[in-house]
Amino acid sequence: MADENNNQYYTPPQDNQTYPPQPPQGYNQFNGNMPPQEEKASVGLAILSFIIPLVGLILFIVKKDKKPKTAKACGICALVSFIINIVLTVIITATSGALFSKAVDETMNDSSYSEKYDDEVDANTGDDSSDTSDNVIGDYKCVVKEAKLCKDYAGKDAVLITYEFTNNASDATSFDVALSDSVYQDGVGLETAVLDEDTDLVDVEIKPGVTKDVKKAYVLRDASTPLEVEISELFSLSDDKIVTTVNMK
Repeated sequence: MADENNNQYYTPPQDNQTYPPQPPQGYNQFNGNMPPQEEKASVGLAILSFIIPLVGLILFIVKKDKKPKTAKACGICALVSFIINIVLTVIITATSGALFSKAVDETMNDSSYSEKYDDEVDANTGDDSSDTSDNVIGDYKCVVKEAKLCKDYAGKDAVLITYEFTNNASDATSFDVALSDSVYQDGVGLETAVLDEDTDLVDVEIKPGVTKDVKKAYVLRDASTPLEVEISELFSLSDDKIVTTVNMK
């Protein structure tokens, strides 16, 4: 304010004004420009973060300072996706286990399967055509006592052979330590079969002079071709062996 002599007077600020006047919030006093405002969160990056949680985590770390809205959206989508994946994995694992157990139970309880397994057919043990007399080899005696058709754990045809094993050595030993057994069909060796838990195939040591039944199971190539069972000493330079032919019914 000035008088008629052009003298300057102080004009007090109005009630609704501050003095000195304040610049707008965010005003850059050096260049006078307003800082750039972040746009809305990117929908595309959020979707990508949900599909690939690892990408969302990387975007959150990279953009959390420059674009916090986008970073937050990406982080939330990645976290939600990760949690959903864990829940789905647990559900699928539990469901698969239940379905597998149910399938096994149904297979074991199936009437046709039970009939095939329960109605084991005795196989005829033919005359021994042994390289040794009286089924004696070294300090041991082994006789093919019995052979039965059965099923392995997977439902394949198998044979359960019972050996009558006598230890005439001076020390305690077991069948598997003393002897080696091989079973052939048409000259082709048979693999060892795995039966259910009810079949005792455990081999233990017996003292000198003791006789014990030992059971071994083999997967059959077919259920009619005769078997050729060969027993030899496990540790011996001799070629002696006990050969027994088993005729399947």
